[in-house]
Amino acid sequence: MRTGPTQVMVVAGDDEARREIVRALSSGSLACREAASGAQCLRDVKDRRPDLVILDLYLPDQSGIGVCRLLRETSETARIPIIVVSAQASEIDRVVAFESGADDFVARPFYPAELRARVDAVVRGFSAPPPRERGAPLERGPVRVDARSGRAMVEGERIELTAREFALLLELVSQSGRVVRRRQLIEQVWGDRAPPTDRAIDAHVKSIRRKLGSARDCIETVRGVGYRFVTDPVTDPGIGGGE
Repeated sequence: MRTGPTQVMVVAGDDEARREIVRALSSGSLACREAASGAQCLRDVKDRRPDLVILDLYLPDQSGIGVCRLLRETSETARIPIIVVSAQASEIDRVVAFESGADDFVARPFYPAELRARVDAVVRGFSAPPPRERGAPLERGPVRVDARSGRAMVEGERIELTAREFALLLELVSQSGRVVRRRQLIEQVWGDRAPPTDRAIDAHVKSIRRKLGSARDCIETVRGVGYRFVTDPVTDPGIGGGE
């Protein structure tokens, strides 16, 4: 277990934007290092894995979304929490960021206290044990989730999920066959910190479905209500399949 300050990688192509973030996070409990490009970020994260990545969408060599996806698709970095901080803050920007694996989104300009609170909340969430940690592994149809190890598998093959995606899948699998309302999922996974847009939870579920591959249809959308995990997907009135 790492001791000492939380290691934060701040990635932004604009020097002032990067310095603004570092200034906001200057404290004894956080140690920031900087990257001015996607390539520099990916190299540094691989060599010295941080506890958290703060990522601007604007980078000189590639998009921040592309960097986010690369971090999520690499097993060594897939579970590092990512907060996107960007002046590009339309609803579609937020949704695309969440679909790409971001764990939170903070719009610029921001209040330093707000950014620090978001960082603290994400770090706490990732350091806390996953829900139902003491329960035995759950196996429903082709999907197996083990809260103790934090692993999810489809037909015996491990899939890489972010901590929040894992918590969502665990909640759905643990209530297999039942409709789980969006509000229930938000309370279980986000606690008292609801996601910043109503579509954020849908973006996370969409990402989980993509990673489930052949088992994607095990998560059914119940229109206007929430989601249901089923071991034998069927088409019912009022239920939409994978999105």
